Amino acid sequence: MTQLNEREERILKILIERHIQTREALSSGAVAVLYSENGRSLSSATVRNVLHLLEEKGFLHKSHLSSGRVPTRKGFRFYVNQLVEQYYRLELPPDAEAHLSGYIRDISDTRSLLVQYLDFLKDETGFVSLLVFPSLFNMRLSRVEFVRLSPRRLLMVVITGSKMYRQIPVELDRDISYEELISVNRYLNREFPGKTLFQIRQSLIRGMKKRVEQIDTLARSILSSSFREIERMDAGEDKLVVRGMANLVSREDMRNLRQLQDLVLCVEEKHNLVELINTCMDRDVTVFLGGKIADNYSMVISPYGIGSGIKGAFGLLGPVCMDYRRVFSTMRLMTGTLMNAIMQKNMRNE
Repeated sequence: MTQLNEREERILKILIERHIQTREALSSGAVAVLYSENGRSLSSATVRNVLHLLEEKGFLHKSHLSSGRVPTRKGFRFYVNQLVEQYYRLELPPDAEAHLSGYIRDISDTRSLLVQYLDFLKDETGFVSLLVFPSLFNMRLSRVEFVRLSPRRLLMVVITGSKMYRQIPVELDRDISYEELISVNRYLNREFPGKTLFQIRQSLIRGMKKRVEQIDTLARSILSSSFREIERMDAGEDKLVVRGMANLVSREDMRNLRQLQDLVLCVEEKHNLVELINTCMDRDVTVFLGGKIADNYSMVISPYGIGSGIKGAFGLLGPVCMDYRRVFSTMRLMTGTLMNAIMQKNMRNE
Protein backbone atom coordinates (compact mmCIF):
# COMPACT_ATOMS: atom_id res chain seq x y z
CA MET A 1 0.00 0.00 0.00
CA THR A 2 1.18 3.53 -0.79
CA GLN A 3 2.72 5.16 2.27
CA LEU A 4 1.66 8.63 3.40
CA ASN A 5 3.49 10.88 5.82
CA GLU A 6 1.70 12.40 8.81
CA ARG A 7 0.84 15.66 7.06
CA GLU A 8 -0.56 13.86 4.02
CA GLU A 9 -2.66 11.58 6.22
CA ARG A 10 -4.12 14.47 8.23
CA ILE A 11 -4.89 16.58 5.17
CA LEU A 12 -6.49 13.62 3.40
CA LYS A 13 -8.62 12.93 6.48
CA ILE A 14 -9.73 16.58 6.70
CA LEU A 15 -10.63 16.71 3.03
CA ILE A 16 -12.61 13.45 3.16
CA GLU A 17 -14.56 14.37 6.29
CA ARG A 18 -15.39 17.79 4.85
CA HIS A 19 -16.40 16.20 1.55
CA ILE A 20 -18.69 13.80 3.43
CA GLN A 21 -20.40 16.80 5.05
CA THR A 22 -20.76 18.91 1.90
CA ARG A 23 -20.59 16.41 -1.00
CA GLU A 24 -18.52 19.09 -2.77
CA ALA A 25 -15.03 19.24 -4.26
CA LEU A 26 -12.62 21.12 -2.00
CA SER A 27 -10.03 23.70 -2.96
CA SER A 28 -6.64 24.05 -1.29
CA GLY A 29 -7.87 27.23 0.38
CA ALA A 30 -10.88 25.45 1.90
CA VAL A 31 -8.62 22.71 3.28
CA ALA A 32 -6.02 25.20 4.56
CA VAL A 33 -8.68 26.91 6.70
CA LEU A 34 -9.36 23.61 8.45
CA TYR A 35 -5.75 22.45 8.90
CA SER A 36 -3.03 23.52 11.31
CA GLU A 37 0.26 22.14 12.62
CA ASN A 38 1.39 22.93 16.15
CA GLY A 39 -1.22 25.66 16.34
CA ARG A 40 -0.08 27.31 13.09
CA SER A 41 -1.94 27.41 9.78
CA LEU A 42 -0.37 26.38 6.49
CA SER A 43 -0.50 28.49 3.37
CA SER A 44 -2.83 27.54 0.54
CA ALA A 45 0.23 26.96 -1.65
CA THR A 46 1.67 24.41 0.80
CA VAL A 47 -1.67 22.62 1.08
CA ARG A 48 -2.02 22.71 -2.71
CA ASN A 49 1.31 20.89 -3.06
CA VAL A 50 0.16 18.19 -0.63
CA LEU A 51 -3.14 17.79 -2.48
CA HIS A 52 -1.24 17.46 -5.73
CA LEU A 53 0.91 14.68 -4.22
CA LEU A 54 -2.20 12.90 -2.93
CA GLU A 55 -3.68 13.17 -6.40
CA GLU A 56 -0.56 11.69 -7.97
CA LYS A 57 -0.72 8.81 -5.48
CA GLY A 58 -4.33 8.09 -6.45
CA PHE A 59 -6.10 9.23 -3.27
CA LEU A 60 -7.76 12.31 -4.83
CA HIS A 61 -8.88 13.42 -8.25
CA LYS A 62 -10.15 16.54 -10.01
CA SER A 63 -13.19 16.46 -12.26
CA HIS A 64 -11.59 19.22 -14.41
CA LEU A 65 -8.54 21.48 -14.27
CA SER A 66 -10.07 24.39 -12.36
CA SER A 67 -12.11 22.31 -9.91
CA GLY A 68 -11.35 21.32 -6.35
CA ARG A 69 -10.51 17.75 -5.40
CA VAL A 70 -12.64 14.85 -4.21
CA PRO A 71 -11.60 11.50 -2.72
CA THR A 72 -11.14 8.48 -4.97
CA ARG A 73 -12.16 4.94 -3.99
CA LYS A 74 -8.55 4.45 -2.86
CA GLY A 75 -8.78 7.57 -0.70
CA PHE A 76 -11.96 6.35 0.97
CA ARG A 77 -10.43 2.92 1.52
CA PHE A 78 -7.40 4.44 3.28
CA TYR A 79 -9.67 6.59 5.46
CA VAL A 80 -12.04 3.72 6.32
CA ASN A 81 -9.19 1.36 7.21
CA GLN A 82 -7.91 3.88 9.73
CA LEU A 83 -11.37 4.20 11.28
CA VAL A 84 -11.65 0.41 11.54
CA GLU A 85 -8.50 0.41 13.66
CA GLN A 86 -10.11 3.01 15.95
CA TYR A 87 -13.46 1.20 16.11
CA TYR A 88 -13.64 0.78 19.90
CA ARG A 89 -12.30 4.28 20.57
CA LEU A 90 -14.87 6.21 18.51
CA GLU A 91 -17.24 8.46 20.42
CA LEU A 92 -20.88 7.41 20.43
CA PRO A 93 -23.29 9.68 18.52
CA PRO A 94 -25.00 12.26 20.77
CA ASP A 95 -28.47 11.15 21.91
CA ALA A 96 -28.21 7.87 19.95
CA GLU A 97 -28.61 5.76 23.09
CA ALA A 98 -31.75 7.66 24.04
CA HIS A 99 -33.11 7.21 20.51
CA LEU A 100 -32.34 3.49 20.65
CA SER A 101 -34.20 2.99 23.92
CA GLY A 102 -37.31 4.43 22.28
CA TYR A 103 -37.30 1.60 19.72
CA ILE A 104 -37.11 -1.28 22.18
CA ARG A 105 -40.65 -2.16 23.19
CA ASP A 106 -40.76 -5.93 23.68
CA ILE A 107 -37.73 -8.10 24.35
CA SER A 108 -39.55 -11.35 25.11
CA ASP A 109 -38.76 -12.68 21.63
CA THR A 110 -35.19 -12.38 20.35
CA ARG A 111 -36.23 -12.31 16.70
CA SER A 112 -38.57 -9.34 17.14
CA LEU A 113 -35.93 -7.64 19.30
CA LEU A 114 -33.43 -7.88 16.44
CA VAL A 115 -35.94 -6.36 14.01
CA GLN A 116 -36.47 -3.42 16.39
CA TYR A 117 -32.73 -2.76 16.32
CA LEU A 118 -32.85 -3.00 12.53
CA ASP A 119 -35.54 -0.28 12.36
CA PHE A 120 -33.45 1.93 14.63
CA LEU A 121 -30.44 1.57 12.33
CA LYS A 122 -32.51 2.49 9.29
CA ASP A 123 -34.00 5.60 10.90
CA GLU A 124 -30.85 6.73 12.70
CA THR A 125 -28.69 6.68 9.56
CA GLY A 126 -31.22 7.34 6.80
CA PHE A 127 -29.84 4.48 4.70
CA VAL A 128 -30.82 0.86 3.98
CA SER A 129 -30.41 -1.46 6.97
CA LEU A 130 -29.83 -5.20 6.74
CA LEU A 131 -30.28 -7.97 9.29
CA VAL A 132 -28.91 -11.49 8.90
CA PHE A 133 -30.28 -13.96 11.41
CA PRO A 134 -28.00 -16.66 12.84
CA SER A 135 -28.22 -20.06 11.18
CA LEU A 136 -30.95 -22.05 12.88
CA PHE A 137 -28.89 -25.22 12.41
CA ASN A 138 -26.24 -23.94 14.85
CA MET A 139 -28.52 -22.77 17.65
CA ARG A 140 -29.19 -24.93 20.70
CA LEU A 141 -32.85 -25.78 20.97
CA SER A 142 -35.03 -25.38 24.02
CA ARG A 143 -38.00 -27.11 22.42
CA VAL A 144 -39.30 -28.34 19.05
CA GLU A 145 -42.97 -28.91 18.28
CA PHE A 146 -44.70 -29.97 15.08
CA VAL A 147 -48.29 -28.78 14.62
CA ARG A 148 -50.49 -30.63 12.11
CA LEU A 149 -52.16 -28.26 9.63
CA SER A 150 -53.36 -30.96 7.24
CA PRO A 151 -52.46 -34.63 6.63
CA ARG A 152 -49.32 -33.56 4.68
CA ARG A 153 -48.67 -30.06 6.00
CA LEU A 154 -47.00 -29.25 9.33
CA LEU A 155 -45.82 -26.17 11.15
CA MET A 156 -42.46 -26.63 12.84
CA VAL A 157 -42.21 -24.41 15.92
CA VAL A 158 -38.67 -23.97 17.22
CA ILE A 159 -37.65 -22.21 20.44
CA THR A 160 -33.90 -21.83 20.88
CA GLY A 161 -31.93 -21.53 24.08
CA SER A 162 -31.54 -17.78 23.39
CA LYS A 163 -35.35 -17.48 23.05
CA MET A 164 -35.29 -17.16 19.28
CA TYR A 165 -38.76 -18.21 18.13
CA ARG A 166 -39.20 -19.57 14.59
CA GLN A 167 -42.09 -21.08 12.64
CA ILE A 168 -41.25 -23.17 9.58
CA PRO A 169 -43.95 -24.57 7.24
CA VAL A 170 -43.16 -28.15 6.24
CA GLU A 171 -44.58 -30.22 3.36
CA LEU A 172 -44.49 -34.02 3.82
CA ASP A 173 -44.27 -36.85 1.28
CA ARG A 174 -47.04 -38.84 3.00
CA ASP A 175 -49.97 -38.40 5.36
CA ILE A 176 -49.34 -38.27 9.09
CA SER A 177 -51.86 -38.72 11.89
CA TYR A 178 -52.21 -36.70 15.09
CA GLU A 179 -51.11 -39.71 17.12
CA GLU A 180 -47.94 -40.18 15.07
CA LEU A 181 -47.08 -36.51 15.37
CA ILE A 182 -47.51 -36.56 19.15
CA SER A 183 -45.11 -39.51 19.31
CA VAL A 184 -42.54 -37.68 17.19
CA ASN A 185 -42.79 -34.53 19.34
CA ARG A 186 -42.27 -36.51 22.53
CA TYR A 187 -39.42 -38.46 21.02
CA LEU A 188 -37.51 -35.39 19.77
CA ASN A 189 -37.81 -33.45 23.03
CA ARG A 190 -36.88 -36.52 25.08
CA GLU A 191 -33.89 -37.63 23.01
CA PHE A 192 -32.38 -34.28 21.98
CA PRO A 193 -32.73 -31.70 24.77
CA GLY A 194 -30.31 -28.79 24.32
CA LYS A 195 -29.01 -30.11 20.99
CA THR A 196 -28.66 -28.15 17.77
CA LEU A 197 -30.53 -29.11 14.60
CA PHE A 198 -27.17 -29.95 13.09
CA GLN A 199 -26.48 -32.41 15.93
CA ILE A 200 -29.96 -33.89 15.60
CA ARG A 201 -29.49 -34.39 11.88
CA GLN A 202 -26.11 -36.07 12.42
CA SER A 203 -27.61 -38.40 15.05
CA LEU A 204 -30.48 -39.39 12.77
CA ILE A 205 -28.06 -40.05 9.93
CA ARG A 206 -26.05 -42.39 12.16
CA GLY A 207 -29.25 -44.10 13.33
CA MET A 208 -30.96 -44.28 16.72
CA LYS A 209 -31.61 -47.06 19.21
CA LYS A 210 -33.52 -50.13 17.94
CA ARG A 211 -36.31 -49.74 20.51
CA VAL A 212 -37.43 -46.50 18.84
CA GLU A 213 -36.66 -47.56 15.29
CA GLN A 214 -40.23 -47.00 14.05
CA ILE A 215 -40.47 -43.52 15.59
CA ASP A 216 -36.94 -42.80 14.48
CA THR A 217 -37.86 -43.54 10.86
CA LEU A 218 -40.90 -41.28 11.07
CA ALA A 219 -38.91 -38.50 12.79
CA ARG A 220 -36.18 -38.85 10.20
CA SER A 221 -38.74 -38.36 7.40
CA ILE A 222 -40.34 -35.30 9.03
CA LEU A 223 -37.02 -33.69 9.93
CA SER A 224 -35.62 -34.37 6.46
CA SER A 225 -38.45 -32.28 4.99
CA SER A 226 -37.92 -29.66 7.72
CA PHE A 227 -34.17 -29.46 7.09
CA ARG A 228 -34.75 -28.77 3.39
CA GLU A 229 -36.97 -25.82 4.26
CA ILE A 230 -34.52 -24.48 6.86
CA GLU A 231 -31.67 -24.74 4.34
CA ARG A 232 -33.73 -22.66 1.93
CA MET A 233 -34.31 -20.09 4.67
CA ASP A 234 -30.61 -20.03 5.54
CA ALA A 235 -29.79 -19.45 1.86
CA GLY A 236 -31.26 -15.98 2.16
CA GLU A 237 -34.98 -15.94 1.42
CA ASP A 238 -35.99 -15.56 5.06
CA LYS A 239 -32.61 -15.13 6.71
CA LEU A 240 -32.02 -11.60 5.39
CA VAL A 241 -34.35 -8.74 6.34
CA VAL A 242 -34.05 -5.39 4.54
CA ARG A 243 -35.44 -2.06 5.71
CA GLY A 244 -35.34 1.45 4.22
CA MET A 245 -35.03 1.06 0.45
CA ALA A 246 -37.21 4.17 0.17
CA ASN A 247 -34.47 6.12 1.98
CA LEU A 248 -32.19 5.83 -1.05
CA VAL A 249 -34.82 7.03 -3.52
CA SER A 250 -35.47 10.16 -1.48
CA ARG A 251 -31.83 11.21 -1.16
CA GLU A 252 -30.77 14.02 -3.52
CA ASP A 253 -27.26 12.57 -3.99
CA MET A 254 -28.62 9.23 -5.22
CA ARG A 255 -30.63 10.18 -8.28
CA ASN A 256 -28.59 8.10 -10.76
CA LEU A 257 -31.27 5.57 -11.66
CA ARG A 258 -28.87 3.09 -13.27
CA GLN A 259 -26.75 2.88 -10.14
CA LEU A 260 -29.86 2.64 -7.99
CA GLN A 261 -31.15 -0.20 -10.16
CA ASP A 262 -27.84 -2.02 -9.73
CA LEU A 263 -28.15 -1.68 -5.97
CA VAL A 264 -31.72 -2.96 -5.94
CA LEU A 265 -30.65 -5.98 -8.01
CA CYS A 266 -27.83 -6.60 -5.54
CA VAL A 267 -30.29 -6.59 -2.63
CA GLU A 268 -32.71 -8.86 -4.49
CA GLU A 269 -29.96 -11.45 -4.90
CA LYS A 270 -30.34 -12.34 -1.24
CA HIS A 271 -28.40 -15.58 -1.43
CA ASN A 272 -25.28 -13.84 -2.77
CA LEU A 273 -25.63 -11.00 -0.29
CA VAL A 274 -25.93 -13.38 2.66
CA GLU A 275 -22.86 -15.33 1.48
CA LEU A 276 -20.88 -12.08 1.28
CA ILE A 277 -22.01 -10.99 4.75
CA ASN A 278 -21.16 -14.40 6.21
CA THR A 279 -17.50 -13.85 5.28
CA CYS A 280 -17.39 -10.96 7.80
CA MET A 281 -18.50 -12.77 10.97
CA ASP A 282 -15.02 -12.87 12.54
CA ARG A 283 -14.37 -9.11 12.30
CA ASP A 284 -15.79 -6.27 14.37
CA VAL A 285 -16.67 -4.23 11.31
CA THR A 286 -16.16 -4.67 7.56
CA VAL A 287 -16.67 -2.17 4.75
CA PHE A 288 -17.21 -3.03 1.08
CA LEU A 289 -16.67 -0.01 -1.19
CA GLY A 290 -18.43 -0.51 -4.52
CA GLY A 291 -17.22 -3.46 -6.57
CA LYS A 292 -19.10 -6.34 -4.97
CA ILE A 293 -21.97 -3.96 -4.27
CA ALA A 294 -23.04 -1.34 -6.85
CA ASP A 295 -20.82 1.50 -8.06
CA ASN A 296 -20.79 4.51 -5.71
CA TYR A 297 -22.41 2.47 -2.95
CA SER A 298 -20.91 1.02 0.17
CA MET A 299 -21.90 -1.73 2.62
CA VAL A 300 -20.89 -1.77 6.31
CA ILE A 301 -21.23 -5.06 8.21
CA SER A 302 -21.10 -5.49 11.98
CA PRO A 303 -21.71 -8.95 13.56
CA TYR A 304 -23.67 -9.46 16.77
CA GLY A 305 -23.72 -12.39 19.18
CA ILE A 306 -26.65 -13.94 21.03
CA GLY A 307 -24.76 -16.42 23.17
CA SER A 308 -22.80 -19.68 22.82
CA GLY A 309 -20.81 -18.31 19.87
CA ILE A 310 -23.95 -17.92 17.71
CA LYS A 311 -23.61 -14.92 15.42
CA GLY A 312 -25.66 -12.92 12.95
CA ALA A 313 -24.93 -9.52 11.48
CA PHE A 314 -26.32 -6.04 10.94
CA GLY A 315 -25.50 -4.25 7.72
CA LEU A 316 -25.92 -0.82 6.21
CA LEU A 317 -26.13 0.10 2.52
CA GLY A 318 -25.53 3.68 1.50
CA PRO A 319 -23.35 5.94 -0.63
CA VAL A 320 -19.59 5.50 -0.65
CA CYS A 321 -19.55 9.07 0.65
CA MET A 322 -21.24 8.24 3.97
CA ASP A 323 -20.31 9.40 7.47
CA TYR A 324 -18.38 6.26 8.46
CA ARG A 325 -17.38 7.65 11.84
CA ARG A 326 -21.02 8.07 12.86
CA VAL A 327 -22.09 4.79 11.24
CA PHE A 328 -19.35 2.81 13.02
CA SER A 329 -20.14 4.26 16.44
CA THR A 330 -23.89 3.73 15.92
CA MET A 331 -23.37 0.07 15.03
CA ARG A 332 -21.02 -0.44 17.98
CA LEU A 333 -23.67 1.04 20.28
CA MET A 334 -26.27 -1.30 18.79
CA THR A 335 -24.32 -4.54 19.05
CA GLY A 336 -23.16 -3.78 22.58
CA THR A 337 -26.63 -2.81 23.79
CA LEU A 338 -28.19 -5.81 22.06
CA MET A 339 -25.89 -8.30 23.78
CA ASN A 340 -26.65 -6.70 27.17
CA ALA A 341 -30.40 -6.86 26.49
CA ILE A 342 -30.23 -10.55 25.56
CA MET A 343 -28.12 -11.38 28.62
CA GLN A 344 -30.58 -9.61 30.93
CA LYS A 345 -33.53 -11.34 29.25
CA ASN A 346 -31.92 -14.75 29.65
CA MET A 347 -31.13 -14.06 33.32
CA ARG A 348 -34.75 -13.14 33.99
CA ASN A 349 -35.92 -16.34 32.33
CA GLU A 350 -33.60 -18.62 34.28
